[in-house]
Amino acid sequence: MIRPSRLFWKLFLAFWLATSLTFLVGLAILLIGRFFPGDPQVGTVFFNTQHVIERFGVDAGKPLLTVWADDLHGKQVGLYDQDGQLLAGKPVAADKYSLQVTDKDGRRVWLRAPENPGSPEGKGPSHAIPLVVGTVMSALFSWYLAYYLVWPLVHLRRAMRNVAQGRFDTRVKPIMGSRRDEIVDLAEDCDRMATQLKLLVDAQQHLLHDISHELRSPLTRMRAAIGLLLQSPERLEMLGRIERESERIDILIEELLTLARVQGRPESLDSERLDVIELLADITEDAQFEAGMKECQVSLQAPASFVSRVSGELLYRCFENVVRNAVRYTRPSTTVCVVATVDTADDALHVRITDQGPGVEPDRLQSIFNPFERGADQLAAGFGLGLAIAQRAVEMHGGRISASNLPEGGLSVDIHLPCRE
Repeated sequence: MIRPSRLFWKLFLAFWLATSLTFLVGLAILLIGRFFPGDPQVGTVFFNTQHVIERFGVDAGKPLLTVWADDLHGKQVGLYDQDGQLLAGKPVAADKYSLQVTDKDGRRVWLRAPENPGSPEGKGPSHAIPLVVGTVMSALFSWYLAYYLVWPLVHLRRAMRNVAQGRFDTRVKPIMGSRRDEIVDLAEDCDRMATQLKLLVDAQQHLLHDISHELRSPLTRMRAAIGLLLQSPERLEMLGRIERESERIDILIEELLTLARVQGRPESLDSERLDVIELLADITEDAQFEAGMKECQVSLQAPASFVSRVSGELLYRCFENVVRNAVRYTRPSTTVCVVATVDTADDALHVRITDQGPGVEPDRLQSIFNPFERGADQLAAGFGLGLAIAQRAVEMHGGRISASNLPEGGLSVDIHLPCRE
């Protein structure tokens, strides 16, 4: 069951208040109408007595005032002759309202009332007044409610049209002012969506630019080698150059495909129960062979096991890229340390991979995880996609990755990986 929201309570209270006010105003008009000139009860007695006297005579009208006197709730109607003598009813002062009546025999008498009884029909205020008041109040409330709900939606629609046209700097929430309800929450989500779309579009354009640049360089070298080979068929060393450049393009395309995979949706991840420690052991064993060429070592300190439901292929690429980067940049005859610990508080695996290389400029500690990000002295080392793939793979598993420089020199990459059942 959905819990009532702020907008729900606003609409509920507005409807309830409008209905209550309409009822109370109508009831107040009916109650006040009893004290207006033209009270229905006084008017009925007064003018019915007049009609009876005019048609049947004074003697026929006297009983009416006697019979109805108790129904007037303290209000008085008196019948007087020409000499001012009370003939029937209750005494009423001479300065009050009076009406001369002539009966069928020509005899004139006066009917007196303490106030004007109204029209001869004996009607007070119109009974249509509450209906008119209710209609007017309902119309005003409906107009206000329609305005309250529609104007922010108009701004949202205009903002979404601007975003669809590529104007990602459009913002809706500042227009809402101090309003606080679900429509403002929707405006915040729309602003956040526009910001995220702008980041994605900028990142896509930057990525396409980098891809075209990375592909153009080996293709240019291949074209030059082919041109030289055509001019001098005996220069067979050009075939080796063409082969190396084609392998470089193949590796780039493979890494781009991997990056595209890890940028997909986490729910599309094919996973299996796997011991991540065994995976780390295989990676460090393979990295030791490459490290041996630099007379370096790769050490692993880890618990017995850490079983989680993960994508083995993506995590393998993640840890392999980080470890191979550490082996590549660590100084000769040094050790790359891979330390894994299990955090029992939140049931997660923490892996720290450290090298003894030059480290990274402090302002690049975040940007090194961007695609094609390389230092000025590292343009020939890979394509700058390894850490980008590692970050996306860790995030798809609900984890996080960060880098920091060590005080004694070198780079430390920390990976926090929660256990997934």
